Amino acid sequence: MKISIIGSGMVGTSIAYACMIKSIVREISLVDINKDLAEGNALDLSHGNPYIPSPVEINGGDYETTRGSDIVVITAGRPQKPGESRLELTQDNARIVAQATKETLRYCENPVFLIVSNPVDVMTWAAWKASGAPRSSVIGSGTTLDTARLRQGIAEHCHIDPRSVHAYVLGEHGDTEIVSWSSANVGGISISDFCSSCPKNSECRRDDEFRQIFEDTRDAAYRIIEKKGATYYGIGLAVSRVIQAILRDEHTVLNISTVHEDFGGLRDVAFSVPTVIGRKGAERPLPLKLSDEERKGLMRSVRTIHETIESIRGQLQEG
Repeated sequence: MKISIIGSGMVGTSIAYACMIKSIVREISLVDINKDLAEGNALDLSHGNPYIPSPVEINGGDYETTRGSDIVVITAGRPQKPGESRLELTQDNARIVAQATKETLRYCENPVFLIVSNPVDVMTWAAWKASGAPRSSVIGSGTTLDTARLRQGIAEHCHIDPRSVHAYVLGEHGDTEIVSWSSANVGGISISDFCSSCPKNSECRRDDEFRQIFEDTRDAAYRIIEKKGATYYGIGLAVSRVIQAILRDEHTVLNISTVHEDFGGLRDVAFSVPTVIGRKGAERPLPLKLSDEERKGLMRSVRTIHETIESIRGQLQEG
């Protein structure tokens, strides 16, 4: 099982590191416009092989090293600047992602593309258009990290293991994302019933607490970027989980971004909903049971992504 990671910055290297220590893959190739960086990171990572359960072959270099990859992860793109929204990155990164997709296909036959570059939903669409591949085999990391942030926030508030929290962030990986509170649960118990049974229920202003958890989830990247310049550990672990689900054909449910054929009359828009993941990528999205307010919010989020896609469609076609 081989993966290639296009972009050997902190995000790409964190993904490689997470996959390596979890023994998910047998071979990793790192590709970067700065070939020395890719080779240096590959060498550095390889020195950890004596301390992991199953040694991994790690190479760094140019696109030729991607030959035979089962999964191609694209993290390439310019970084998000402090105070800058993900959508402001769009035009520059769309060109980079489309080119990376085409270059990889010179050496790989029918890989699953996993897009991480931001804004990830629009970049997922850009890679899909550039590849000519089925929708199922071009997916984005989407709101996998946002969902983890949400679950961690709920877990800290409720003093519960985050792995027992089941709640989802839907729509854009960005400012218009929404939380499906109506389907959120802890150990199978709805979040509202769980809160009602909590000993501290009388002290908890539930609506205010939920609003704060959502805002902390939505704005987490901005806070991290302000404090340390970039986010990479969380997304590294999140993407490694998606890679594991694909390579092991787990048929598990994760919140990834895929290009939906139609949603509310909008065609070919990439956004995140809970989706079954297997060896060939996205198998099927799960039906959404949302409140009226949540469905309206999701529609606003999808419309925002659609408008951004339309703004770059001509640019990609010309390229």
